[in-house]
Amino acid sequence: MTEKILVYDLETATPEGKPVPDKDRLKLFGCYSYITQKRYYLTSIKDIRKIIDAHDIFVGFNNIQYDNAVLYHNGFNDIIDKNKYGDYKIKYKVNIDLMQIIKSRASGMKIKGGLLSDLLMRHSLDFITRLLNLVDDSTAKKEFDYSKLNREMSKEEWAELKSYLKRDIDITKKLYEWVEEYFKGFKPFLNEKDVNKKKYLTCSMAVFAYKAICKRLDMREEYSDKEEHEAYGGGYVAYPAGDHFEGDIYCLDFNSLYPHIFSQCNLFSKDVVGWDGNNKFQVKGIYNDKQQGKIEKLIIDFYKERLELKKKKDPREYSIKVIINTMYGMTGNSSFKQLYNYTAASDCTLLGRQWVKLARRRFYENKYEIIYTDTDSVYIGDPFDNKEKMLKIKDQLIKEIKDNVPFPQITFDMGIDDEISHIWFFKGNGNSNKESDKEMDELDMLNKPKGFMKKNYLYLTKNGELKYKNLGVRKKSVSTLTRYIFSNILIPKIKEEKKVKFTKTFFMNKITKLLDEDLSLACVRYKVNKVNTYKSKNSIQAQIADKHGPGIHFLIPNKKIGVGKGKFYCTIEEFKKCKLTINDIDLINVYRELEYFIMKEKPVDLSTWGL
Repeated sequence: MTEKILVYDLETATPEGKPVPDKDRLKLFGCYSYITQKRYYLTSIKDIRKIIDAHDIFVGFNNIQYDNAVLYHNGFNDIIDKNKYGDYKIKYKVNIDLMQIIKSRASGMKIKGGLLSDLLMRHSLDFITRLLNLVDDSTAKKEFDYSKLNREMSKEEWAELKSYLKRDIDITKKLYEWVEEYFKGFKPFLNEKDVNKKKYLTCSMAVFAYKAICKRLDMREEYSDKEEHEAYGGGYVAYPAGDHFEGDIYCLDFNSLYPHIFSQCNLFSKDVVGWDGNNKFQVKGIYNDKQQGKIEKLIIDFYKERLELKKKKDPREYSIKVIINTMYGMTGNSSFKQLYNYTAASDCTLLGRQWVKLARRRFYENKYEIIYTDTDSVYIGDPFDNKEKMLKIKDQLIKEIKDNVPFPQITFDMGIDDEISHIWFFKGNGNSNKESDKEMDELDMLNKPKGFMKKNYLYLTKNGELKYKNLGVRKKSVSTLTRYIFSNILIPKIKEEKKVKFTKTFFMNKITKLLDEDLSLACVRYKVNKVNTYKSKNSIQAQIADKHGPGIHFLIPNKKIGVGKGKFYCTIEEFKKCKLTINDIDLINVYRELEYFIMKEKPVDLSTWGL
């Protein structure tokens, strides 16, 4: 039976010069019906209502906060609900907003090239579908003059608008089908009613995990409106022991640390007598040490099931990963009535900090170099060049922990996450965890005064792969030039030369050569609305809109011409017409973004830097 799905998009007149859903006027309703497998372009309220009535599932992009809001204010307020969060949903229908799905789930979605969240620079339909290779240059988006919608349009202009809308409907449909395929492994964990309502797409990851657990244990799915937000400590993150290490380096990672803590220590099963740390570990609660609880058993069952599915490359493996990794968060969230357990959540992280520090201590006692630690991982240097010896010490550590918990699990272990030849850390303000700082061990106290940052590093594996964590060059806001330099120049050079710091002259020469070849790399992207929508006419957005009109503009920051005060922004055409040079480009932000990789030198004449 064909599902009654409608993919839809609107074209609107925007009298404010930018999208304002309570003021924009509906001009054209475009859609694709999975029932008839046809597209429709409608202007009549009667016809739009008829097609809405005929469908049960509505798919769009930013439709819950924009398209539905426009419909609400254009004669459909009787069939659309508005909630306190500013969401508009078609009543008694399934509302799927693809933008919300991507935004909320991108951090865990793997695609070719890495995590989707690391690759996203903009949450636009065109950018996302290009990133996923759902569209290419042959289907590139053509700009449409939206000011035409504020007046009577000719037949030719209506035809142009329909063609423009057709493309958006078609790529929205492609994105929907891609998302359906990606998350199909979630379906078996939900009941039939939730599957029919597309909850595997629309609910948060935490709600999905809660539903799956309740289904598997035949528990009533209950939620609480009572909000409790008492704070407790998080994971232990150490300061790096230095700026550069090389040799035989291992990243040892506790396998699913928090799930194993819950299961082995029976943290969902409080008792008046029982396990309270076994005089080995500190905990706040007392837990049943005679019979393992059903939730604790389920965690390990899920974990074992995931291992089997992973071997078969079954997509349900990702679903189970979400469930077991989300369980800790639900334990500390009072909304999830069946799982909420503040003491258990607090003891889980408390034990995690103790176990990872115990690992540090045992390797240190055995003369290994303790390089870094982050939540469930320990980076150690092996001075003995003896992998077998290192693994024996690891096995002794795991046995020591298992000997002191009530329900040791055969799946609990430490794996080698990476074998590393070089690892580099950086100095700066950092982003330290205050709770973690309170519990620094003696090794960490030695490193903090050196000024190194936590969670900012990169390393080269023994098989030549470069991996990096939280460096500024990964931010979505980073300039195109910096992104290009890092990907195409720095990564190969670091791999070849086994160093991360280079001279300012090196960067100056590379930047000059790149901009000589492609001036567009210096451009900054600005998306602006009509000038009258800005309160301050002095803002850079208002100035760009006043000179170049609303839309997307790529402008070169410079010291001489264009809009702006102090720092100016001009088009490539203006840059060439006025015969500006590379030295006239304002590159201060680029050098700031590359600061990690620039050698500290004696003061130089910055006038030669184009600053």
